[in-house]
Amino acid sequence: MLAKTNKSIREKIVRTFTTLLLVTSIMIGLIAEGGLFLLRSKSERQLIVQASSSADVLTKGQAQTISEQITNVITSIRQLAKNTEYLYAHQEVYPSRPITLTLDMPDEDEGDRYYWMYYSDADRNRADIYEEASLLANMESEFISIKDTSPMIARLFAATTTHINLAYDNNYAIKKDFGAYDPAADNALWYLNPKENGEIYISEAKADYFTGLLMVTIAVPYQVEGKFRGVVCADMIVKDIFDTVLSIDTGTEMGYGILFSETGTVICSRDMTQDTTALDLLGTEEAVANLVNRPHGFTKTVLDNRNLYVFHRTVKATGWKLAIILDESDIIAPAKESDRTIFIICVILIVLVMLLLLLMIPFVNKCANALTSPLLHLTKAIETTADGNYNYISDIQTGDEIQSLSEAYEKMTKSLNEYIENLKIVTAEKERIGTELAVATHIQSSMLPCIFPAFPDRPEIDIYATMNPANEVGGDFYDFFMVDDRHVAIVMADVSGKGVPAALFMVIGKTLIKDHTRPGCDLGDVFEEVNEILCESNREGFFITAYEGVLDLDTGEYVFVNAGHETPFVYRANGRFEPYKNKRCFVLAGMEGMKYKSGSFVLHEGDKIFQYTDGVTEATDANDNLFGMARLEESLNKVADKTPYEILPAVKRDIDSFVGNARQFDDITMLCFTYRGHKPQK
Repeated sequence: MLAKTNKSIREKIVRTFTTLLLVTSIMIGLIAEGGLFLLRSKSERQLIVQASSSADVLTKGQAQTISEQITNVITSIRQLAKNTEYLYAHQEVYPSRPITLTLDMPDEDEGDRYYWMYYSDADRNRADIYEEASLLANMESEFISIKDTSPMIARLFAATTTHINLAYDNNYAIKKDFGAYDPAADNALWYLNPKENGEIYISEAKADYFTGLLMVTIAVPYQVEGKFRGVVCADMIVKDIFDTVLSIDTGTEMGYGILFSETGTVICSRDMTQDTTALDLLGTEEAVANLVNRPHGFTKTVLDNRNLYVFHRTVKATGWKLAIILDESDIIAPAKESDRTIFIICVILIVLVMLLLLLMIPFVNKCANALTSPLLHLTKAIETTADGNYNYISDIQTGDEIQSLSEAYEKMTKSLNEYIENLKIVTAEKERIGTELAVATHIQSSMLPCIFPAFPDRPEIDIYATMNPANEVGGDFYDFFMVDDRHVAIVMADVSGKGVPAALFMVIGKTLIKDHTRPGCDLGDVFEEVNEILCESNREGFFITAYEGVLDLDTGEYVFVNAGHETPFVYRANGRFEPYKNKRCFVLAGMEGMKYKSGSFVLHEGDKIFQYTDGVTEATDANDNLFGMARLEESLNKVADKTPYEILPAVKRDIDSFVGNARQFDDITMLCFTYRGHKPQK
């Protein structure tokens, strides 16, 4: 048997070391992989943070640049509108310029620039129209000045409420087959929107009818004598702006810029078609909503199984949204390039560790042999102790933990021997105390009235009471007894504290209350006398909450006194149980010289009174919730029409169901009686 054990120990040690070798290698691999993952994650996060910061700064700068370009044009058009208003207001300063109003366009180009004016057939012969057109001809110099200083402007024009259209353009195609044009009749937004809103209007980018170039129309209204008179407009070529967007360098291979309108319509993007939408470029409705509803910000979205980072800023001049799109895989590509090198290093490290551990196996075998002999000796000592010999000396001298274990074992056997002897004494004492507690429990229960019906010869009253102590003996007590041939007393009380001392104090209190309750004696005086006696001998500091009532069986008058006890519940015939609010006096045995005042009310046939101790309302479930007055009232009214013998068990079942498996910490005592009315004695 010993040889088999010796061999088993060596095998376990070698097996343990082999397992350690394997586990260590696995742990190194996992740690290396975890380190690689953390390193890669940290690198990726840093790359994302850097790219995000750069993209945000780039978006802000480019949006500001675009806004400044458009703002310069808007400023020029606003100034042109003010100059036009000034022209109307100071007609006497400006001479009429003779012009020929015609619907016919010239056949040949008259230069790089062409200034022209036209109107409708209906207004051809009106003198006032001719006069106004001659005045507007003075705007030519304004047009030329703005056109020369703003290379992004392709065309300047004005439209009046009198159907005059004035234009300045350097494109030949506009002079061919154009004819008269009324923007109001054509519902042109560049005319109607400023007219209705009185504000500047900026159209979405559209291909020009004449040139095919993408342009944006900027229109500013002007007034004469406080009334709308027309608009001045500029067609701005957005090619430079689009080139700016398309040439944005994001610092990544696949990053690019997109320009959206303020409603989310795609204005400019690489590889876009006429049907390209914001959802096609941003991937999710959430990303589109963030772009439209927020002036600037960052959104992470998914498009074609790719994680995209979208940074956008509002072009203040137009409300457009400039967005920069970054591909996550493009951002973190540098971090992934280093994975292979780190992985190879980890593999080499694992192999080296395994070789080192394999070289240690002979040393492990030697250690196993050194451990075997003293362990077998200690095993023999344990077997001897198991046979009942607690005085065996192992005498192991290894100078290590095994020797300490042997010495500790010898000390344990000595202590165990002493413990067994003491246990015999303690067991005998516990059996004695248990016997005495059983006797005390029996004595206490026998002191409480427990024979029911309590007064079989008195049909006026039906009474029932129960007491469930939390310990072997409790501090709660109840009592009922005949004071004389027509008065019955009911007592419910609770002694502070638990166990035998509380039970002894309970006996004293119960006896004093019963002895001092005499016919015709005021219950307040009874409690005053009992309080004085209890205070004289109350060295332990106990106190009693008590409630006593005396019922006149002939008249139904119920006189009571309450010394800090629970509020009773009163049931009126054909009604429901309700708490009877009564004045509480101070507890018994709490302070000498206390005064107690009694109260009274009348019971009628079928009325009931339910009294209890705080163990009922303070019963606690596993979540520290109290049973409480509300649940008690609900429980009583479920069986309000029942007899006291049925009411108390029903309430106890509700308490037990509420408490569940939680421990009972307080005595649960209940008493209920029904007044059946005066019954003449036979």
